[in-house]
Amino acid sequence: MFNLEYQRKRRRDAQVSKIDDFPQEILFEIFTRLSMKSLLRCRCVCKSWKSLISNPDFMNAHLKRNVLKNACDHLVIHTGYDVSGFSVYDAEEFTKRFDLELPRPKHVSYAVYGSCNGVLCISATWRVNLASPIYLLNPSIRVFKKLPDCHILQTAHFVTLGFGFHERGDDYKVVRVVRFPRKKDFFAVEVYSLRLDTWRRITATPPVSQQARFPQPKCLFFNGFLYWITVEPSQHCTSIVSFDLDSEVFQKIMLPDILFGVASVPTVQVFEESLSLFHQRKDDNVWYCDIWVVEADTWTMNRTIILPRSESVAWPLGIRTDNKFHLVRHVRNMQRDPILVLCDPVLRRAKDTGISLSYHSQFVDAYRESLILLN
Repeated sequence: MFNLEYQRKRRRDAQVSKIDDFPQEILFEIFTRLSMKSLLRCRCVCKSWKSLISNPDFMNAHLKRNVLKNACDHLVIHTGYDVSGFSVYDAEEFTKRFDLELPRPKHVSYAVYGSCNGVLCISATWRVNLASPIYLLNPSIRVFKKLPDCHILQTAHFVTLGFGFHERGDDYKVVRVVRFPRKKDFFAVEVYSLRLDTWRRITATPPVSQQARFPQPKCLFFNGFLYWITVEPSQHCTSIVSFDLDSEVFQKIMLPDILFGVASVPTVQVFEESLSLFHQRKDDNVWYCDIWVVEADTWTMNRTIILPRSESVAWPLGIRTDNKFHLVRHVRNMQRDPILVLCDPVLRRAKDTGISLSYHSQFVDAYRESLILLN
């Protein structure tokens, strides 16, 4: 019996030795081509494989290869009002993969304020106080990080958050905007650095009036900039406010003249590798979606899409890398929950995914799997 166990141990040691002798450069190239599911399994094979896969250089290489493949193959969907969790779905088959739960105070609903490289920035909705926790969440490896407390917690009103990647500093940043009522300097801005795990206050503030609203929770990150839609109620004017994560400076981008004073608020997205606006309008009982693209500070109408005919009003929520986008189909008279629809603007087809959404929370995002550890 002892001899049999000894032989088994020698065979195991020989297998591990062979694995360790495999050239790291070849393993590196092989692993960058694997799916997240396969990588998580490989991490359990031996210590050397786990060390390689956990290396920041490998994580970045794997992420960049996914970017080249346009591999946005998962959806993350908020499961509804007064619920702390999010559900992850397969983006092709629209089947649920798993649920994610975040710790939260009672009767608090979370919103997603930004996403980048498969990581989400999540906090409570604007209705709660300034002390609400802020989380970074990586659904691919099911880890989340609670950020340290912000510096500005008193005598201010929460406005919005933004989240993105600062490439030159190899750092992820969270931008927090608050408003001070009845003060000359009525905005204050703090920036969180994941690399330093600290907040710091900056002097730059959004170039909007004190009455300006940020009506859409989610901020767009694109090419090193954060983008928010803002509305000036007194002027019935909508604009885009951008923030450069490198220089940490705000700028205002005016919308096309034809959209000045319109009642519906457009959505800022990335479409065909360009900063774009999605604007919904109704004409002769037909719903349209106009897509505007900005180049060299000039807006150009890219195309107009006739939205699917049904007993519904649809609105774009998220743009996939194949330029298909998600719509919310609201059933007339609210006889049942809204349905998530995938729209192909080229073929002018809409596919019912079978995924029900909540009327109170309709966040949907397509994301790439990543190994970002958030520590």
